[in-house]
Amino acid sequence: MQKGLRLLFLHFAFCILHSAAANELTVDRTTLNADDTLTITVSLDGSFTSIDSVNVPLQNLKIVGAPAYSSQIAWVNGTLTQRKSYQYQARPVGPGNALVGPVVLETRDGQRDTLSPIAVQVLPDTTGGSNDPQQILRELLATHRDAFFIVCETDRKTAVVGEEVVATWTLYNGTSVEQWEIANVPRRDDFWSEQLGIGGERPETMMFGQVPLQKLVIMRLALFPLHSGPVTIGPLEVRAEVMRRNDFGGGFGMFEGSVVDITRHNAPVTIDVQPVPAGPAVDVVGDIAMNCGKATQANGGPVVMNVTLSGRANLRTAPVPWWAGELDGSTQVEEGRLNVVRGADAATMTREWKLLVFPSRAGTFTLPPLATRPFSPTGGRQELRCNAQTLQVTAASHPERSRGTRGDGRLAPSRPGPSTTLGMTVIALLVVAIFIAVPRIRRASARKKRARDFLRRPGDLRVKLHAVLAAHHLDEAALLREQSDRGDAYRSLQSRLDFENIDEEVEFRLRDFLQFLK
Repeated sequence: MQKGLRLLFLHFAFCILHSAAANELTVDRTTLNADDTLTITVSLDGSFTSIDSVNVPLQNLKIVGAPAYSSQIAWVNGTLTQRKSYQYQARPVGPGNALVGPVVLETRDGQRDTLSPIAVQVLPDTTGGSNDPQQILRELLATHRDAFFIVCETDRKTAVVGEEVVATWTLYNGTSVEQWEIANVPRRDDFWSEQLGIGGERPETMMFGQVPLQKLVIMRLALFPLHSGPVTIGPLEVRAEVMRRNDFGGGFGMFEGSVVDITRHNAPVTIDVQPVPAGPAVDVVGDIAMNCGKATQANGGPVVMNVTLSGRANLRTAPVPWWAGELDGSTQVEEGRLNVVRGADAATMTREWKLLVFPSRAGTFTLPPLATRPFSPTGGRQELRCNAQTLQVTAASHPERSRGTRGDGRLAPSRPGPSTTLGMTVIALLVVAIFIAVPRIRRASARKKRARDFLRRPGDLRVKLHAVLAAHHLDEAALLREQSDRGDAYRSLQSRLDFENIDEEVEFRLRDFLQFLK
């Protein structure tokens, strides 16, 4: 009888070990909310552990982040057993049915195994259509979910094309959060945007009924609509690790718990953008001022005058002010600096130009008034002018018209002497320009090739991007908040990754970001 029991035990143990050692596909749940995270585990056994990567087909789900990897080696009755696991985090694309798998495994020696698919049900998000904190909190508490959410507020619901709209994203937290990070920045394809400063923001505790919540501003943008019609500010998404307490009775539940990953996003915000009212053409929309410097001429050269526009407007697209009268000469425009002051509640810009005026004749010379036409949403159409200026000048030739013409209209032949020296100088400058340009062209070509090679590699683009960040010891959350050209490039790339297709714009933004990675 004892021998029979031993054989039965060994058979039972063999069956357990065999079933545990099989390749398998599992998920941590089959029903989840639209803002929850699904954990997908692919376990490999025996010779299948030689597989370096696993492709997990998904329907109505998308992988976020890089997969976690673990490997186990054990001796059982003198036999070596190997076990390898890949763990993925996935988020729902929308409510409804979702599917994980089937997963096809194939080793180098031709062994093949197909893991059956798993059906998952995604419940609709009852809080996703509102940016009202009290309504969102009521829905979360009613469905027994963590009191952790985001709200987006704008300083106006209607605007004129080009008028600044300030959007603020606020994080509300009423639970035990281990850590959080911005997972996806808002899509803003219909806006020109400037990120505003939030360095002075501090957490604020407030009460919603009987529930204490901590409130913190996590992002603020100045948005300038590019066209009329309803335009949408996309949601910002935050990923967090939340500690959930286990309550098994006996008074020890407060000391026990588990960390779970959750995601939250705010509802999209729609702005009703109106066209500029009919009337004379305008140069810029916003509240601006214009300042003109004193016109001067030195050593018979051009008359030089500096002009500056400043104010709360998108001056990046503003044209140079124009002469409001006849000018007896020609003008050449040189771009000056553009400065953006990113305050806590608005973005103000200052843009400068240098006007080089070449008088047609010597003597008393009058510069006509300089003008620009802004449209102020509060004051309507305006015309800003700088007064005319009169000064004594000598005639100056425009560089592009410095060579005369003969009676037959053809260019006059060059004379030896100064013109020859000028030609040699031009050649020398061209040679220097070539030496400067060629390395830049090579670097641009290398960046383009690097981006294309990156896109051609197999695998999800976000997963590959996370691997690159890890290789360069970069934290994605810090990078999304970084106030630098590199941070701007990464946020720009992330906003485009929300599109389903990888297009030329994604390649361009990827190339722009990769140039900051050595």
